[in-house]
Amino acid sequence: MKSSPQEIRKSRPRPVTSLRILADTATVGGWTAAIKVAGAVKVIVAARLFGAGDAMDAYLIAFLLPSFFIDVLAGSIDSALIPALVEAREKRGRAAAHQIYSSALSAAGAGFVVAAVLVAAASGWILPALASGFSPGKLAFTQRLLLAMIALVPATGLSATWRAVLNSEHRFAYAAAVPLTTPLASIAAMLFAGKEYGVMALAVATAAGAFLEAIASGVGAHRAGYSIVPHWTGVTESLRQVGSQYAPVVAITIVMTGSALIDQGMAGHLGSGSVAALSFGTRLLGVLAVIGPTAVGTAVLPHISSEGLLNQPALIRKTLRQYGLAIFAAVIPITGALIYFSEPIVRVLFQKGAFGESAAHMVSAVQRASLLQLPVTVLLALEVRLTSAMKANTLLYRVAALSLVLTFALDLIFMRWWGVVGIALAGVAIRLVSSLYLSCKISTIRAAFSSGHDA
Repeated sequence: MKSSPQEIRKSRPRPVTSLRILADTATVGGWTAAIKVAGAVKVIVAARLFGAGDAMDAYLIAFLLPSFFIDVLAGSIDSALIPALVEAREKRGRAAAHQIYSSALSAAGAGFVVAAVLVAAASGWILPALASGFSPGKLAFTQRLLLAMIALVPATGLSATWRAVLNSEHRFAYAAAVPLTTPLASIAAMLFAGKEYGVMALAVATAAGAFLEAIASGVGAHRAGYSIVPHWTGVTESLRQVGSQYAPVVAITIVMTGSALIDQGMAGHLGSGSVAALSFGTRLLGVLAVIGPTAVGTAVLPHISSEGLLNQPALIRKTLRQYGLAIFAAVIPITGALIYFSEPIVRVLFQKGAFGESAAHMVSAVQRASLLQLPVTVLLALEVRLTSAMKANTLLYRVAALSLVLTFALDLIFMRWWGVVGIALAGVAIRLVSSLYLSCKISTIRAAFSSGHDA
């Protein structure tokens, strides 16, 4: 079904301004911060109820595989799907966007169901490899927890697809608020059923929260005018384009996750306590890197995916320059303040009992070095989203390979000079080089895009 010219005109968004993007960034950032706070409360409640014994060990290992699908596979959907939806809606109307969405929803639903079934079937082989030190009884309990949570994989895939649709329609607040459901459900389950059913109550609540997220996301998509019933329309050129843009985002996400493991492995070759110092010292950056870059990326992508904006390089430069300056005006003073107060923050958060004075001094030094990454991480998030908007995600394969090589090389060099602090400083250099590389490539692609050539 073709859309009329009137429908196509109605589907075009209002003009993009840096103030609008900033307002949307603040909205997403606020909800993301609320989710992180709820997640912290969930961890505190779990620690008080279940301690640090076998039950929590089993839960954390069981959650590793579902969390991989959540962080890597589901988290990459919006970067590939949103530009395709915006382009189809602006060029060919809502009917064309709905067709892409229906096929993407069918593919996501089927793909994540197959992944869940395969993981469940192979859990008897996978879990012993992940938890070789577990006793047979503890391993069997871990498998039961995994099977209780495995249904969250397809639920998360559907939810991520529907939230991508909401973000493409600029319904940022609703889409950003939905993930608050799972930590709240988990907290409620632990408070009311944790003592009676133990950590199994947390596992069931985790899966139930994912289903509630999917329901809420589906309701939002339905209210935006999209059918929530998957309808396969075949492998079209638009769907192939979505797939070709999806794979590079998955690749770079896996590399970023793997880089943290490489850092930990490198720290293991240093003195006693180096791995723990790196883990504690980068924790604050990890939280801020979720809130800031996530908010920037989520708010920017639907706006800059507009065909009209991408065809006006002067306008996009002006908009992103204003937006970038405003973001850095906020991020740089915050980063400076956190670096200045790094040691008091570490003392308040960690120094107690076995965590002594020398450990606090080491962790605060690592934290100061790691926080230098924050402004560059925000810039890199902006560049990655602009790359997605231009449908040039294949560049991310090169960025992923570059990051992987630099992680090995710079970790080895910097740790010889500065020890575990050098590993944190290597992260700054890696992100800076990646950002400079993407910036150069984006300039070339943008010029070709505005000239009507295929980038």
